[in-house]
Amino acid sequence: MTSTDALVGRQEELALLRRRLASARAGSGHLVVVSGPAGIGKTRLVEELVRDCPVVGWGAGLVDAGMPALWPWVRAVRDWPSPRDAVAALVGGSTQHGYGSAEEAAASTFTADTAVVDALAEQAAASPGLVVVLDDLQWADAATLRLLDRLGAEIRRLPLLVVGTHRDAAALPADRSAEVVNLGPLSPTEAAAMLSTAVEGADQAAIGRAVELSGGSPLYLRTLTKVAVEALRGDRDWDGATGAAPELRHLVAAAMRASGPRVAADIEALSVLGPVMEPDVVARLLGVLSASAVVERLLPAVPAGLMEVHSGDRVRFAHALVRDAAYASLSPSRRTALHRLAAELLEPLAVGRDERAGTVARHWLLAEEPERAVGWAIRAAAAALAAGAYEDAASYLQLALDTGSTADRAELLLDLARALYLAGRIQQSAEACVQAAVEGELSGRAEVVGRAAIVIQGVGHPDVNQRLEDLSRRALRMPDCEMAPELRARVEAQLACALFEREADDEAAQWAADALERATASGDPNAELDAIRAYAWRYRQPRHDPEVIELGQRAIDLAARTARPLSALWAHTWRSDAAIHQADMAWAQRELGEMRTLADRTRLPLVRWHVLRREATIAALVGDFGTSRERSARANEIAGDWQDVSIRFTRFGQSLSLALLRDDPADLMPGWTDFLGGVRGYPLVAQTAMAVGLRLSGRSDEALDLYRSLIGRLDEMRTGLGPPALSYLAELAVAFDDPDGCRGVRTQLEDIFGGAVAIGAGTVAYLGSLGRVLAELDLGCGEISAAVAHYEEGLRVDALLGARPYVALGSLGLARALFASSLPRAVSLARAAAAEARRLDMPGLLRAADAFLTEAAAASRSASPLSPREREVSALVAQALSNRDIASRLVLSERTVESHVRSILAKTGLTTRTELVRWHLEQQDL
Repeated sequence: MTSTDALVGRQEELALLRRRLASARAGSGHLVVVSGPAGIGKTRLVEELVRDCPVVGWGAGLVDAGMPALWPWVRAVRDWPSPRDAVAALVGGSTQHGYGSAEEAAASTFTADTAVVDALAEQAAASPGLVVVLDDLQWADAATLRLLDRLGAEIRRLPLLVVGTHRDAAALPADRSAEVVNLGPLSPTEAAAMLSTAVEGADQAAIGRAVELSGGSPLYLRTLTKVAVEALRGDRDWDGATGAAPELRHLVAAAMRASGPRVAADIEALSVLGPVMEPDVVARLLGVLSASAVVERLLPAVPAGLMEVHSGDRVRFAHALVRDAAYASLSPSRRTALHRLAAELLEPLAVGRDERAGTVARHWLLAEEPERAVGWAIRAAAAALAAGAYEDAASYLQLALDTGSTADRAELLLDLARALYLAGRIQQSAEACVQAAVEGELSGRAEVVGRAAIVIQGVGHPDVNQRLEDLSRRALRMPDCEMAPELRARVEAQLACALFEREADDEAAQWAADALERATASGDPNAELDAIRAYAWRYRQPRHDPEVIELGQRAIDLAARTARPLSALWAHTWRSDAAIHQADMAWAQRELGEMRTLADRTRLPLVRWHVLRREATIAALVGDFGTSRERSARANEIAGDWQDVSIRFTRFGQSLSLALLRDDPADLMPGWTDFLGGVRGYPLVAQTAMAVGLRLSGRSDEALDLYRSLIGRLDEMRTGLGPPALSYLAELAVAFDDPDGCRGVRTQLEDIFGGAVAIGAGTVAYLGSLGRVLAELDLGCGEISAAVAHYEEGLRVDALLGARPYVALGSLGLARALFASSLPRAVSLARAAAAEARRLDMPGLLRAADAFLTEAAAASRSASPLSPREREVSALVAQALSNRDIASRLVLSERTVESHVRSILAKTGLTTRTELVRWHLEQQDL
């Protein structure tokens, strides 16, 4: 529906939009948001753009609390079969299921969103330059904006132009990918031209007054041309026509009066339906027989600038502000009566159509009959949940609860808890879970208590986990016979996870084992997946890798059956870490390849994030630092707006590993010191990482202070995230020359890692061989022979992994261990380490290797038993010169040379000139 009024001004903005349309037709799409206050002409500008476009989809948000989820998209794609079906599947929640975490629900929604994007891509490929208009986005629901953001992320690869209008584009989540066109008031010249064009014979003085009153608002100016024509021509007193200081609502009231009492009453009545209406509903409300009769009855409102009436499937107010003014003119009693009438008219039309349920609920609420709104609100909540519009669902459910509904309060609370959880409002969700459990206990329903315990999944919030533990225990105190085995298994798994989060590992391990046994016996794949994740948590320590490998394969098989891709993701991460722990890089790469396939198939950001993280980690492990930085940066871009502080810690941990490898604080994440304020309240792994970062940055006193507070807590590091914390602590104990600390850390590492030969986790850092770390601790304890054995083993493992940086570090470490017993080999190892440091760009290692070689050369010179003259003679013997040739070269007698050779052999314990040559060459290598 496009306006017949000429567009005044906006030529620069229209030209930009046309350029973007041309770009879309050429194959590179755009998302543009036209922004500006109400009445500024946003919609009119877009109408002008699409006037001659052959294929346009137009949808709009409605200022209506009952608007269904994704309504602008439903309207925009209604004439395109493939996008229409994809949006219908999204609205219907066909990819959603009742199991799993918020991450899995988000994954299902992402999959459905992706189907819409792909369908639009196909439609655009068939019609290059396709235009989708989403009007009035300030009233759009969160699901609509989520899908817009998702499309915006891929828009540049599509021959598609998406144009939205919004009163404040900065409020849009899609503003990262959107180009914003801001509209301001028309200039006085443009405003005067608009009036002169619309009103034949307009008086210039009257136009000047109108321009002054309008403030450059096109809507105000257009309304003046409808209600103040005589005043604009100078044929009537201006104040008499509109008032001394008219506002838009005054102009609307004047237009309604001019249209006649019956039309004015109709306009007021229709205002309860919202800015846009269906003709059949309008006909019922006005008591006329047909849609054509509606058109005839409302025609007088068109020239008055109140309505736009078409023979199609919509009747609308000329502007939402016009509707607002008409609605405001209703008396309270008439407004209530009209909402009651609207509710009664819409109820039959809403039977079997849940997209209308919210509108009916809203009308009953505004009719002051909230008890009649409850059933419709519950239906609307179910539809919103299915479509991923979680905030809307929570609002409807809260409405139902607040009315004192006779509906099952426990079920409403459970639905509210899940809606709040999926909306990210974890604390409020936990409170709703508690309330639902109370209802279940009062009514003796164990199932309700059990379901309340498992709504929230996989969160690290301490207070919430305390509540989950309490809820799980309350559910498990209910009789076994009153709860299905699969539900009880999920509650046991939930309790295990909550206890693991709170580092009560021994009790958690038992509950995890019980959960897995019960879930397996139940035959329920979703329950088994939950139990496997809890059980795998029990086996986070590398010594349990064999069990994790088996669990991971089972989880992968179940994930394929239950359409829970993130369960497969976790399983591949467990298995890839286990492969590295066994120094099997080929197997680790196969697991990473499976993750890449999963990322390509699902296109889920979380999966792609994990793939990039592991690619960065492996690149650092093998010495490809440039690739490591590039993959890490791409992962950080994906997670840029994720509201999870652990993501930032993960980013810091990965940057710390690279900084440590290169011994260069420049690799540390910018802003990492922001974490230091509350560092002593962090988990142990974060505290140890912060201490390493401080030492690396030259803030040794602060690092030492933090280290001293941690080294006495070694027993706490046997559980949870102990292994990575111990790895950082090993670095600190050696750096701060703490033999007791080195012994304590070594004991814990040997116990925790068991049969593993390498350490680390792919999300943050692989640290190469366990042997090298133990060897460093051996040296810190002064146990040289143990260090040599561990370094030799470490070099073998790091070579298997292709971990060149760690081979170089291990080579220099072994050189240090051999310094006193085998200086020539030590020098050879140090030279190899220095050469690799140059190739890989490891400035810290290069400095250390050069310093070692300088020290070794000095030690060699100071330890030599030969005099300067004897060293000269030895060098010439090594050149295979005879005594006579040496005597001639040094201007000595042959007898004197022979005496020097005998003395050299005696001092070195050698017996032949051949042995002397070999010995000299070895000394030259020092």
